[in-house]
Amino acid sequence: MAINPPVLNAPLAVPGFRVGTASCGVKSPALKGKRQDLALIVGDVPCHAAGVFTKNRFRAACVRHGEATLSTQAENVRAIVANSGNANAGLGEMETVWARNLIEAGAEAAGVAADQVLSASTGVIGTPFPIDRIRASVHEATDSLSADHWEQAAHAIRTTDTFAKWSSAVVSIDGQSYTLTGIAKGSGMIHPNMATMLAFVATDAPISADVLAPMLRRVADRSFNCISVDGDTSTNDTMYLLSSGIGLGHAPLSETAVFEQALTELCIELAQLIVRDGEGVTKFVTIEVSGAATEAEARTVGRAVAVSPLVKTAFAGSDANWGRILSAVGNSGVAIDTNRITLRADDVLMFENGNIHPEYSDEQGMAVFRQPEFSISLDLGMGSESAVVWTGDLTHDYITINAEYRT
Repeated sequence: MAINPPVLNAPLAVPGFRVGTASCGVKSPALKGKRQDLALIVGDVPCHAAGVFTKNRFRAACVRHGEATLSTQAENVRAIVANSGNANAGLGEMETVWARNLIEAGAEAAGVAADQVLSASTGVIGTPFPIDRIRASVHEATDSLSADHWEQAAHAIRTTDTFAKWSSAVVSIDGQSYTLTGIAKGSGMIHPNMATMLAFVATDAPISADVLAPMLRRVADRSFNCISVDGDTSTNDTMYLLSSGIGLGHAPLSETAVFEQALTELCIELAQLIVRDGEGVTKFVTIEVSGAATEAEARTVGRAVAVSPLVKTAFAGSDANWGRILSAVGNSGVAIDTNRITLRADDVLMFENGNIHPEYSDEQGMAVFRQPEFSISLDLGMGSESAVVWTGDLTHDYITINAEYRT
């Protein structure tokens, strides 16, 4: 059950891009014609591109191919082809062959060279990749290419997601308006160590590849790297950012701070949608960490709380067990002084100066934890840096979903 999912406005068309989908029966031939499971994003011009990828060492071939392509073609990307239903991971030598076959099929459908195509796959690990079914139906993606099909693409990359996820923004820079549209998928196996399960953002803002790459890493750290559903980093986590602007004839932006802020806000929205749709999640929890020596340490503490099974089950049971939260802080590896820590749940002061606050009662804490949305605020008292992390609870439904994932 998704937690307070917002009503999303229709995604905006991005100048220089068309999007199409196909129903290939990737997970099962029986699903052919029943759901879209392949998305094709095509740049009408050579696009500048950047990507961030999983740090899981058991990495799918599409991740390795993407890194290699961006190392030589970051200023000349024309398409992304992405499938759901099969991760094409853990399959030995054939995994690499099938990943290349997917790229070639996407290139033919987009009418571009294979070395201009990025790919992504998501779904079951260790199941032979149905490349023949994809080849047989990829033409549907070509036939459906349209500037307005971002919503359909967001549906096509879903696996256990209960709703499609997208976001758009328009930013004005030096009197010129530019569009950003992004789609993402993710519900389980979410504890990104780069970006998210899958996310693709397109823009017509003219930004060069050498500027996009470090920007995207910063944005990922403040958005997708600040969420956790279950503490598992996927083999296939991938995020791509494509810019058509330079190919459309615009001079590269000399100042990109306004664009980066807009991109950060868009990615935060996508990241939060993933947590709201987490497998079995019934609570959406914002963890605010302040008073840290560095932003990275604040994020580390927040993620330690967000991923703790004891904390997450306390959330599920509406049990305001502040001891579990502080234990997770202590397990984060960040140097702390327990006598400096302040802990609040919403506006309820629970812990201060090394002790439970004298006016705190469990009834106050339980009232906060019973809400479908609440915040946990930790002031470490060690500095001036901060970070925000978003997470959910851990319920019996999560176990059921993942115990039955392949059946």
